[in-house]
Amino acid sequence: MRQARSLRVRVIVLAAVSIVTALTVAGASLIVIFNRHLDQRLEQELETRLVELAAAFSLDTSGEPKLNAFPSDPQYQYPYSGSYWQVSDANGRAVLRSRSLWDDEMPRTPASTGRGSAVERTGPGGSTLFVLERNVQVSVDGGARAFLLSVALGSADIDGLRRSFAFDMAVALFLLGVLLLVGAWLQAGVGLSPLQKLRERLNAVHRGQSERLNGPFPDEVAPLASDLNALLDRQQELVAKARDRAGDLAHGLKTPLTILSAEARRLDEAGMAQAAATLREQIGLMRRHVERELARARTQGTPTTTGLQTEIGPTVERLLRLMRRMPRGEEIEWAMEIPPGTRCEMDSDDFGEVLGNLVDNARKFAARRVVVRIQDSDGLTVCVDDDGPGVAALQADVVLERGERGREDIEGSGLGLSIVNDVLAAYASRLVLSPSPEGGLSARFTVTGRAGAPVPSPRVQGPVAG
Repeated sequence: MRQARSLRVRVIVLAAVSIVTALTVAGASLIVIFNRHLDQRLEQELETRLVELAAAFSLDTSGEPKLNAFPSDPQYQYPYSGSYWQVSDANGRAVLRSRSLWDDEMPRTPASTGRGSAVERTGPGGSTLFVLERNVQVSVDGGARAFLLSVALGSADIDGLRRSFAFDMAVALFLLGVLLLVGAWLQAGVGLSPLQKLRERLNAVHRGQSERLNGPFPDEVAPLASDLNALLDRQQELVAKARDRAGDLAHGLKTPLTILSAEARRLDEAGMAQAAATLREQIGLMRRHVERELARARTQGTPTTTGLQTEIGPTVERLLRLMRRMPRGEEIEWAMEIPPGTRCEMDSDDFGEVLGNLVDNARKFAARRVVVRIQDSDGLTVCVDDDGPGVAALQADVVLERGERGREDIEGSGLGLSIVNDVLAAYASRLVLSPSPEGGLSARFTVTGRAGAPVPSPRVQGPVAG
């Protein structure tokens, strides 16, 4: 069976199953409770009738049993009416009985003791009776005679009450179930309406009618709308950057292509038609490629996917192993103070790009030691500390500019830290340079994340001899 994909259907089906189960259990419980009270009431009625019979029973002057007054229930006078009484002697022979028994006698099993609760037995015409018996002793001539008093009620009326109650209760529970299902349907519609509203607003964004998901949302939906708005803002920012870079590329290629076109004309004028044709062909290919990429940049962006997580420890270990193979890498002591399981909400490639630039920068300037550590306070702060010369406070902002280098005698293009800031800007963060506890420079940035269990001591890699 195909799983339901609609939240409304899931909610209603779950509500229907819960309602049917609850009403079934409630109905069964009510029937059990009603039958128990009905049996208790039947027991009380039989006890009352037995007391009435015992009060009217006596012996006449000749020692024969008699009733001083007949029981009050008129049903005793109609044959097989369902109400019966009987007086039996010690041998089990009926000496007195109600007219309703007609020619039959009250059933009595051999195991009967004449005491206790009412029991079910088969009576006249195969009917089911509830019988209550009691042994009595009557004094006569200095002795005593034993008799068994019995009263009974037929089960027809009792069974009718049971069926009537069960039917009425089933109708009431059915109507209640229908009402609850209607309420569940309305509840599902009202409860899920914010999602429908969110879908409509998102469709408006797709159709270009709106740039954001505007409007108030419930507390449960508002975070989703906020994340989607952040994603839309990020996409717009990336598209704008892509257009700017595409414009820079087009502007940068315009002059060289113009010069090449002029050169092609000169070759043609010099009688080198074949070379000129080849050059013009390549210039055309270049122009088409640039135009195609410009068109693609105008219509597409690269949105940042939310919810990405990167485990920091393995990435740092991989980068430190790589640094050891770089120039001066084996001369430096590489250490990491990162609790196992520490994760940050960054794309793994972006995190590797940022940290790779920072540890490579530390490799160039460190004297003997570089430490990568984590600080878990107001976000997850990743620190790369070295024991090099550091950077003066006035130079910290300068070296972050594109193309600037801290020292002219160190290899590099000066783009590393600027690239780091560009990547961190996508995660609402920035690179901060400050004095390091190791005595040199501390490069740090803060992102959203979760630190793992603390480690007892730094994990050290290198230096390695030889």
